[in-house]
Amino acid sequence: METFYKKVLVMILCGGKGERLYPLTKDRAKPSVPFVGSYRIIDFSLSNSLNSGFRKIALLTQYKSLSLERHILQGWSIFHPESHEYIISLPAQGRVSEHWYEGTADAVFQNIYTIQQENPDFILILSGDHVYRSDYRQLLKFFLEKEAEVMVMAHTCPITAASRFGIISIDNDYRIIDFIEKPKRPSPLPWSPDQSLISMGVYLFSTPVLIKALIRDARNPRSSHDFGRDIMPELIKQNKVYAYVFEDYWQDIGTVDAYWQANLDFLTPTPPIKLADPTWPIRTYKPQYPSSYFSGGEIINSIIGSGCQILGGVIKNSILSPGVVVEPGAHIEDSIIFEKTIIGKEARLKRAIVDKQVIIPEKFSVGFDLEKDKSYFKVSPGGIRTIPKGWRLE
Repeated sequence: METFYKKVLVMILCGGKGERLYPLTKDRAKPSVPFVGSYRIIDFSLSNSLNSGFRKIALLTQYKSLSLERHILQGWSIFHPESHEYIISLPAQGRVSEHWYEGTADAVFQNIYTIQQENPDFILILSGDHVYRSDYRQLLKFFLEKEAEVMVMAHTCPITAASRFGIISIDNDYRIIDFIEKPKRPSPLPWSPDQSLISMGVYLFSTPVLIKALIRDARNPRSSHDFGRDIMPELIKQNKVYAYVFEDYWQDIGTVDAYWQANLDFLTPTPPIKLADPTWPIRTYKPQYPSSYFSGGEIINSIIGSGCQILGGVIKNSILSPGVVVEPGAHIEDSIIFEKTIIGKEARLKRAIVDKQVIIPEKFSVGFDLEKDKSYFKVSPGGIRTIPKGWRLE
């Protein structure tokens, strides 16, 4: 098995605009959005790869990638060239076309030169905006057992939420017999009418099969050059494509509501992913802050990052990133506060996401008056108020 996983090239898709996470993606790529105070979203896909022993990693970057590039440089420059292991960024380079990446499949197609130079036996395609813990060696093992040409990681999902994903149908041997991208009416599982089997956007390919599929897709003028919409439906017609059903915690951070909920999922003594597990560390960049300081107030079921100053008030069911200041009398509930933000005296926040370097004025409230909040901030369908980076009350 060891000889096989050393022949895997990991390619992580990091180029989407992240429009549904705006304004958190106003100045940063979606994979570099902070998560649970100490991490960036991409740290989970990277840590899964590293801990699985897959250490040849290419990030396909595009929009607003500076924050992501800085995070990789500061937190992930851990491989030496002589080890033949690496993490590299691959923006659109104009090798095979003059345009930017135009779809997930096109992003990989434009890097065929890199694939040819590396000459891997297998290519693992990941998304940079998913939160989960997975040992990809188990995926490769199942791939080899089935003598597959393509393997898709799949997850069960409530049918009411499944239309955001690709829907998979399988036979008794886990071979995929149908793949429909984001249908309006998702098909249910035969054994569970309230659930669907969805694609996680994680694909393991035999390299020759992938290269052939990408070239065929690139020549199709009607294609949108997307793995789920164009590549997979064609492959299941003529290739051995199987599903690897993943039943553990997995979240696609595609919307503000999903992002908020995924963060709050970790506010428990037994979080869905054990972040402190020494056998499976989630690696990240840790900025240089002193220990946090507490001089009063009440903290209930919350995560407090390093370098915070809690000078009073109440913090309940919330996550504070490093360097946050909470002044006396402030009340923070069900909220996520990014780095170096100041919450003024007697300010009130509820069901809010506050980006970095924001100053919330004294006695200012967020989350209690919908019409007032809409005049200042974006409000998600689930009622989450998002305060953009550097906001000040004019």
